Amino acid sequence: MPSPRTCRKCGKPLLPDLPWCPQCYEPVRQFAARAPLHHGDFVGSPIPTGGHIPHWSRWEKSATTFGPVGRVIATVLLLATLLPAITFGGFMCLIAFPIAAAVVLRAVWAKGWVVPDEPDMPPLPVTGSTTPLTREEQVRRIIRWTLGLAAILLFAYGPVPAKAIVLALAAIGLPWWFFRVYLDR
Repeated sequence: MPSPRTCRKCGKPLLPDLPWCPQCYEPVRQFAARAPLHHGDFVGSPIPTGGHIPHWSRWEKSATTFGPVGRVIATVLLLATLLPAITFGGFMCLIAFPIAAAVVLRAVWAKGWVVPDEPDMPPLPVTGSTTPLTREEQVRRIIRWTLGLAAILLFAYGPVPAKAIVLALAAIGLPWWFFRVYLDR
């Protein structure tokens, strides 16, 4: 804590770097520590007195976290990968899985700052126009997802020649797709 600006005994102004008064040689005493000004909350944040109060929650969906259904599904999907990995000779999975699972589950089950919607406020305007997909676009999208999932499963559980073919097609197709979607605008 800072020291006082004047001597308590004689009232003479004190120099900042001397531990005693230059006139009466009284030792300079430090101020006592103060109690904390807040209780660990956000400093300067308004205190809500009614209505919808923002809060931390693991069980409500926030802007950066899943709701309870999404968290449970993510946990089940993570744990569902353990049995096939062990079954197909993934002994290293037994060693690495607890570490990876701890990191992923910590992120999935993190608390989020929930700001409830006010019921008497109008809904936010939609900024982007979402046009419905045509039947042809829907079929193309389903075929792409099916081929992608089949390639992933074939690469994960297929024979070595099939893995080589999937890897070669991915080495050709992914850069082409990246260029077409992101760089060729």
